[in-house]
Amino acid sequence: MASFSWLKHPRHYLFFKIFTWFWLTIIGTGAALIFLSSVTTINSVSYNPLHGPMEKNLAYTAKNIERSTIKHKRSLNDTLKHPRRTNGKLLYLNAEQLEDSLTNKSIPADVDLSLLNFTKSMPPQVIYTEKYQAIGPIKIRVPEGDFYLYEIDIYNHTPLYLRLKLMPGWIKISIAIIASLILSFLFSRNLIAPINSLKKAAIKLSAGDLTARAAISANRKDELGILGRDFNRMADQLAQLISAQKRLLADISHELRSPLTRLKMATGLAQMQANEASQSYLLRIEKEANQLDKMIADVLQVSRLEANSQALSLHKQSLQDIVDHVLNDATFEAKQHNKQLQVSGSAAVTLNCDEALIASALENLLRNAIKYAQHTISLTLKHGDAIYIEICDDGPGVPNNQLSKLCEPFFRQSDARDRVSGGTGLGLAIAKNAIIAHGGSLILSNKPQGGLCAMVTLPIIKE
Repeated sequence: MASFSWLKHPRHYLFFKIFTWFWLTIIGTGAALIFLSSVTTINSVSYNPLHGPMEKNLAYTAKNIERSTIKHKRSLNDTLKHPRRTNGKLLYLNAEQLEDSLTNKSIPADVDLSLLNFTKSMPPQVIYTEKYQAIGPIKIRVPEGDFYLYEIDIYNHTPLYLRLKLMPGWIKISIAIIASLILSFLFSRNLIAPINSLKKAAIKLSAGDLTARAAISANRKDELGILGRDFNRMADQLAQLISAQKRLLADISHELRSPLTRLKMATGLAQMQANEASQSYLLRIEKEANQLDKMIADVLQVSRLEANSQALSLHKQSLQDIVDHVLNDATFEAKQHNKQLQVSGSAAVTLNCDEALIASALENLLRNAIKYAQHTISLTLKHGDAIYIEICDDGPGVPNNQLSKLCEPFFRQSDARDRVSGGTGLGLAIAKNAIIAHGGSLILSNKPQGGLCAMVTLPIIKE
């Protein structure tokens, strides 16, 4: 019974909608043809070959007329006017000269028998016009000359099927195309709109916009409506989980600071009382505590930036001053590792920014480049409609499938979890979120010749 459940509420199923729209298109096309056939004047003629009893009866009538005029010496007109013929169907004898043509009955003024002229050279046909149906011709020879016999059936009202049959082919094709286009457009729009909405929401969600939702009407009960609402519920749960994860990370980091502070204080007191043999261990404890303190600070900063709760101290500042300050430390660090830092371009533009946050972002990017570069790190500064800062190294680069993950907190390319090989995985996350907080963007890419490039884009203050 489950397979027939759609019969209870058919409008809740796409199968029924597609089936219905298909037949609506056919019905709409037929209705348009019927309507147009009733309001247009049709002068077309259609015909089909004549076979069987109708052809034999017409041939028998032609022989009777020939026999009557030749054997009984009657005129063709008298033969046609005989009561036996006038009580039957309308007979039309088409002559070579149209004015010599004869009929056995009077015909209405709106019936044009001259439409049959083109059929005289054809074998017997069933000929359809708007006002009448004719069968013929059969050629007869009488003393008055040669004639072509037709049997005429005049309509009181033109049958619908005949009006459709006589409509020009281009009109039929045009109506079919227009009707199917209009109805198919309406159906496609109804079908594709929720799919496009789902697609846009999925793209935004995958890009990190946790507020993205599909615009699906609550009244839509079919499979697409159900899918859209399920997608929105999934997005709600995903947003809640990620929000809870970030909140948990921030709370844990915040709570760790108190015992860490006490640990550092206890270490300091122990150093004052410890002997020389114990000092190396206490110094190691102090170093790790400081490293842990910095890591907790980074985690808190990432959490605040991702939650948009970081209070930015915005001031108009020359970007060149910020870059120069960062380069002083970066150049020194590069020399310590026997690597060369090359700088090109200028950033003599004004930026409305949090100086410390922008400096931290650039510092993290440069340190990452210095760490993985083999010999050279390049920094290129450009500005036009925006500020462009490109930082590249000549290191091994990153697999393309991991580029989008590099800016995720705690992600490290290497599977090793020690800080020597992979760091904490927070530097690039801080850099990206700091740049996004200023309305900019950070894009990571591999150079064709090897190495990783970070392209930073920041908006310029318009004077």
